[in-house]
Order: sequence, then C-alpha cells, then structure tokens
Amino acid sequence: MTGTITDIYQALLSQLNITWPTTADVTLSGADPVIDSVFRIGECTAAVLGAQAAGVAEIWRRRSGERQQVSINALAGALAAYSVGYQSQHGYAIPQPEPSYPLVQLYPARDNRWIMLHGAFPLLRNGLQNLLDCTMNPTDIANKVAGWDAFALEQAIADQGLCGAVARSYPEWLASEQGQAIAATPIIEIIKIGDSAPEPFAPAQPGDRPLSGTKVLDLTHVIAGPTIGKTLAEQGAEVMRITSPTQPALPPFDVDTGHGKLEALLTLTNANDAATLRELIGQSDVFVESYRPGSMTKLGFSPQTVAAIRPGSIYVSVNCYGWAGPWQYRPGWEQLAQVATGMTLAQGTPDNPQLQSVYPNDYVTGFLGALGTLMALLRRADEGGSYHVRVALCRTAMWMQEQGRIDKAHLPPPAIAPAEIAHYLRTHENPAFGPLTFLGPVLDYAATRSGWDVPTMPLGANLARWPIKAGGLGGEELRHTQADGFSAADLP
Repeated sequence: MTGTITDIYQALLSQLNITWPTTADVTLSGADPVIDSVFRIGECTAAVLGAQAAGVAEIWRRRSGERQQVSINALAGALAAYSVGYQSQHGYAIPQPEPSYPLVQLYPARDNRWIMLHGAFPLLRNGLQNLLDCTMNPTDIANKVAGWDAFALEQAIADQGLCGAVARSYPEWLASEQGQAIAATPIIEIIKIGDSAPEPFAPAQPGDRPLSGTKVLDLTHVIAGPTIGKTLAEQGAEVMRITSPTQPALPPFDVDTGHGKLEALLTLTNANDAATLRELIGQSDVFVESYRPGSMTKLGFSPQTVAAIRPGSIYVSVNCYGWAGPWQYRPGWEQLAQVATGMTLAQGTPDNPQLQSVYPNDYVTGFLGALGTLMALLRRADEGGSYHVRVALCRTAMWMQEQGRIDKAHLPPPAIAPAEIAHYLRTHENPAFGPLTFLGPVLDYAATRSGWDVPTMPLGANLARWPIKAGGLGGEELRHTQADGFSAADLP
C-alpha cells in the first residue's frame, strides 16, 4: 500500500480533470484498515465523497459567493459503504425478505473454480432453478453446480439473461475481453448528447441549500442507483423516486436509499403513466436510471429522448459491467462485480473466495454517480447542453483495486467502537416506520446544512407530480395502472 487518503483524493481529481477552487477546501483524514478488508474501502469512499463535497461547495460558491471547509475521515467512509447495516426500526433491524438465500451464494464447480449465483428477484431465481434443475435446497444447488465447469455455467447463465459470474483474479479480469474494454473507459463517463443554452445557478435565497431547486427523477432500484438521488437530496435537491407497482421490494435497501425522496408509482408500459413521466421530465433537471441496460430505451425514455423532452437534462445511468465490451448488456449486482473483477479471490483464496463485509461497489458507484451529476450540472451552467453520465460497479471495483491493498497481517482491525458509530446515527420519528434510526450524513460542511427534508416513506406513498405541496402530498389524484409494469427482461 502506498500513498495517503489525500493522495487518493488528489489522484481522483486529476483523473477526472476536476479543477474547481473548492477542491482545496476539503480535508481528509484517517487510514485503513477500518474494516476487515484487504482493500482501502474507507479511504476510497471518503475520497469520492470528498470530491463530491467539492462539487457541492463549488455550486454553493457560485450561488452565494461563499466558500466553506468540508471534512471527512476514513472511518466515516467505511460506514457510508454499509449504511444499510446501521439502520433499525423501533430498535430492531429491518428484516430482509429472504435473510438466508441459497441462490445468492458462491459455489464450487466441477473444475474447482467458484461461481457466484445471483437470483435475488423471483424471475432470476426461477430462471436459475430451471437452468440447474434444482430446488432451493443449498445441497441440491451445490450438487447441480458441481456438474458444470464454471465458465460454461457462466455463459449459460448469460445466454438466458440471468445473473452469475466466475470468481476471477484481478489479473485474469484485466486479461479478459470485458476487463480490457472497460479499463479503457473513465471511472465516470460524461457524454454531451444535445445542445441547449447555459443554465447558471440561481442566486441563493434565504433558507436555500446548495442544490435547492434542482429536481431529480429517480428510476432506480436496490443500492447504487438510488444512492445517487439520496446523496443529491442530502444537499437540498428535490428527488422523486418512481417505481413500478409490480417491482419486487427489498425493504431494508428501499428504506436506506429513500431518505429525502418522494415515492411515486408509474407503469411505463401504460400510455397515461408514460405521458405523466414525460411531463415530469419536462419540469426536471436530472433523470437517473439503473435498470437492465436498454430497458429505458425500450420503454421510450432513452437519453436522447429525455434530452429532446427537456433540453439541458442530465441523464445518469448505472450498470454492473461497464459501458463497453461484450458484457455491457448483462444484468449484474454488487457481489457479481466483486467476484468478476478479483475482489473475492483477493479477500480470500482461490479455494475459498470471500465477499466483502460491506457493499463498496454499490455505494461508491452511487457516490460517483452523484459526483458525475454535479460535474454535468456545473458544465451545463458554463456552456449549456444535455449530458449522459455513466458509472458502473465493475469500473468502480477496478479503481478501488488500483489503490493498493492492506497487508492481511494487519487484519482484522479492532472493531469500530459503538460510540464512533453512534456519532453518525440519527433517530427520527417517522410517520410510516415509527422511530427510525439510520446513518446520517458523514460529510461535515462548515456553512451549509446536510440532511434530508423529506422522511423515508414506503414505495408509492406520494403522487407523481411536480411541484409537491408541504407534507409530501399535492396536485390532483393520478390513476396508476396496476396490471403491468416493467417486463421480466427489465429486472434487475
């Protein structure tokens, strides 16, 4: 391991060609290991959050004429990479639908290579069961996987549009066609997709926060995608998450990423609901999506279409395997990014690969997506235009591995003291969940307030309409068709 947390931050700024004066106002401290990981997860997360904070501070400087100091440390970064693990309802952990799920696990194949299966949603689970001809019994699944060579099973899974990946080493990933393709892409891609007049930031009014007045449509699920909207909401953006009434829910993750958001339902295959979304786009600044690559285009909401509806739109996309190479259209998840790029073999051994104890690729990719959004908003303010921002879990995993490793002799580190965690926790009386404890903002801004103005609510609790009146409800009632939603091919 070489360099400090500040070195990671400075290298990231250089890599992204970020030169705002406010980058000098961010102070980073601390060092890994904070958690039991061979990777510098605390430092890497803090560095990305620091760059994002510089973007927030730059927007505030332009709006108010004031600069401010911002600080973050590696411990806070490590906590932010697992915020779902620090929330509770009435003092109890929010239960997962399937706490122990045998089709989201690593299994050894016939050739002694390990493969990660991921059947978290019903359609993916059913597809894997059909492919393997297995029950949900872990022993049965293991026996069926043991009848395949790992790479043959990986290809069969991909051919059926399902989720799974072989555990590779980092050199193996870099030597693969997919690894080589995304190694040539930046960690955040920002592509101009249309022309429009510049949109400078409005002068700050009393009570404003850095992103006050910025409207964000959030068509995402699970962690990485919705983390983008949650992060922007923390600084005052108005965020509306739109989900399908037929989409499977994952309560702990929906709550964790729901802070600061209005929660609406729309069925995009329904003409009236699609028209409602087009109306919302025309009144918004940012459109974030994280469904299976190509799904939004199929539903009529490609980046170019959104830019035509609302010139000056910032369209943000998240996927697993990157935006180049033969795997770019494969669906994927946090764990698959870990196993494909080499993280699990590095954490464990080739005979016993180990997943990370946190979700670094999901959360850090979400923070990178928020940073990319800020970069695009600043560029729109200066020169106009519509932009497509793209981030990917595997590209994030590669960047973190490029920052060096922790010697396993230094692992595990001492457990984080409860008092250190408690410093970042917030408990609010929530209208839907009762007393809700959660990880609050981990960045310390000297002048502007961080936090969420809208409490976390269940999916679909609000109406799909801008503007929303005080209290989260307003506008005339909208009808939502319940009969259909995103098709099977759109999940995850």
